[in-house]
Amino acid sequence: MHEFCPKCQYPKTHPFGLSITNSECSGCFTHREKDAIDWSVKREELESAIKKYKKQSKKYDCVVPVVGDAEDFYTLSKVLGLGLSPLVVCVNDYFKNDIGWHNLHQLITHFDVDSFVFNPDIRVYKDLVRTSLRKFDHILLPFIQLHTSFPVHVAYERNIPLIIWGQNQAVEQVGKFSHNDSVEMSRWSRRQHDLFEVETDFLIGNGAQVDLRHLNYYQYPKLPELNRRGIKGLYLSNYFRWDPLSQNQSVVDFGFKPESNASSFDIYERAGSSVYYQLHDLLKYKRVGYRKIDDHVAREIRHGRLNNEEGILISNHYKASRVNVRPFFDWLDVTNSGYEWFCQHRLSSLDHLISKDGDAFKDITLPNKIIDKLSSSTEAINHYMLFGKGLFI
Repeated sequence: MHEFCPKCQYPKTHPFGLSITNSECSGCFTHREKDAIDWSVKREELESAIKKYKKQSKKYDCVVPVVGDAEDFYTLSKVLGLGLSPLVVCVNDYFKNDIGWHNLHQLITHFDVDSFVFNPDIRVYKDLVRTSLRKFDHILLPFIQLHTSFPVHVAYERNIPLIIWGQNQAVEQVGKFSHNDSVEMSRWSRRQHDLFEVETDFLIGNGAQVDLRHLNYYQYPKLPELNRRGIKGLYLSNYFRWDPLSQNQSVVDFGFKPESNASSFDIYERAGSSVYYQLHDLLKYKRVGYRKIDDHVAREIRHGRLNNEEGILISNHYKASRVNVRPFFDWLDVTNSGYEWFCQHRLSSLDHLISKDGDAFKDITLPNKIIDKLSSSTEAINHYMLFGKGLFI
């Protein structure tokens, strides 16, 4: 039986590590800092920290890693508001649907910024995904490895001194650090909180048979190289009062398209992904005992838009949602017998959550404080769209 925070209902099984006292968890404790911090002072601290980086390089002050998420719109608006000249860097995860590609292109177009989209070798990428699924019940690890390392390589190779990220999840979710610690990007933090200790090395050898030359960008650059260039990575959530639902709703004005899903009321986070609220969500449940809806419920309780009782009802409702996982296995080129074997032997405990016939899941009545933050959303038409290297299907 899992232990839950009595305030926000976050489970103690959170992979970042969550401590729970009699009245609240570490995440709730750190969240209360938001009301005590003078954020105008924090903004001044950020402006002071980035002042020396402006215009050091020939063209760009900073790298901004993106996926095309709503948070990326907000992050980029703040970066430009600080007077920085960014190079936007995106890694293609090959899981985007038509909404995802629209949002990425709209991000680049609306803000009129230079961008770089990296399309990894899809044969190597799929091999790593297969191994990650088999060994760790995780299908996004290869992408996360790239997303958290490739922008650092770009910064190093192009001599760009600064990398700007959005939120620090270890702070925002579980309060592992204080906002006042101003934690920065590091090899250790990436390994602990993004990769859950699973480096690319764990996916090769007796797993994926991959030429090591293809894996350079999956791995974090060696520390002496970064130190020589003086590359710094900052998280904006340490300097702005972070409120994802409000922020993400606001970027609809920039042309961002929310996407409805059956697994959460949040129509902004990872809108445009063909797997995030489908197989990825189920595998998360298998690994750590909770689904994405619990992240969203805990967040909204802390921000005062849900009370404890509402949060429990909403969480229980969405945790019963069924999702269609077959399209992912088709994308991965798994045979029908292979798909059936995997469902029978590796997903048997989740059989009640796997949609067999595209059955719909009824929505739930949400509190007005949540409804007020939601915009109209759409459903994707085309999934698993390969867009890159001249291919668009």
